[in-house]
Amino acid sequence: MAPLAPHVSVIVRTRNEERTVERALSALLYQTVVPEIIVVDSGSEDRTVKIARSLCDRVIEISPAEFTYGRALNIGARAATASIHFALSAHCFPERADWVERSLAHYQRSDVAATNGIDAFADRSPVREPFFQNAAHARSNPFWGFSNHASSWRADVWMEFPFDEDIDYAEDREWSWRVLDAGWVIVFDPALWVDRSHAWRGGAVDLYNRQRSATAALGTFAELPPYGVQDCVREWWSGFPRDRDAAWGGFPPDGRSPLFHRLNYRRIAGLAGKYVGHRLARRRGHPA
Repeated sequence: MAPLAPHVSVIVRTRNEERTVERALSALLYQTVVPEIIVVDSGSEDRTVKIARSLCDRVIEISPAEFTYGRALNIGARAATASIHFALSAHCFPERADWVERSLAHYQRSDVAATNGIDAFADRSPVREPFFQNAAHARSNPFWGFSNHASSWRADVWMEFPFDEDIDYAEDREWSWRVLDAGWVIVFDPALWVDRSHAWRGGAVDLYNRQRSATAALGTFAELPPYGVQDCVREWWSGFPRDRDAAWGGFPPDGRSPLFHRLNYRRIAGLAGKYVGHRLARRRGHPA
């Protein structure tokens, strides 16, 4: 008798993640529902691949020239054998042992296409219970929404709506808009939140480039709200992050003074990148 296919498959994208990949993969192995683990590596030059091979079911190696976020996910999804796919960044670590199991429970609703963790709405108010997003809500604020740092989706939905392989950033947000426009909903559950502050471990220049590229990418498919110099200054002066993920570098905001946030050079770099990304998006024009 052929072995049963796993309930879930997790796709982990890596490149030079030797410092974090073992912790990320180990967190998956200790889940109450242990998944099939597929690592898609895009040219690591450190020990990432060696570490991954000892902890995952399959490693797929692609060249750095082939890599886009969407292409790596599509490659992993094509290799996955389960009916529910997960994505987890190699620098992210689910703290709950039932992270996979809790995500699966949401698929009892037939209209749920995907799940995500979130701890705050766009206005920084806390998310206290699962929130079911539709297309209208997604378009109301393109900066808030689905993120593939720690997510899941139905395999049959992905087959109909694969990720865009040409977009530089925001492949997750672009995918979610297409799916939501087709009538599906996406669940944002605070219990599924996975911190991604480790993603911002680079310097200020790296953060500036990330925020510029991500904002410009959003502008290729979304009508971005105005964001001029005054808006940028206003956000710098008073729009302080309430969680570590948004704190431009993983600095916990609890107990931090307004002066700290105003002088945080990494936060300033991120806001500058957002401003320049807006200008790039306006020059390119939003597609009709």
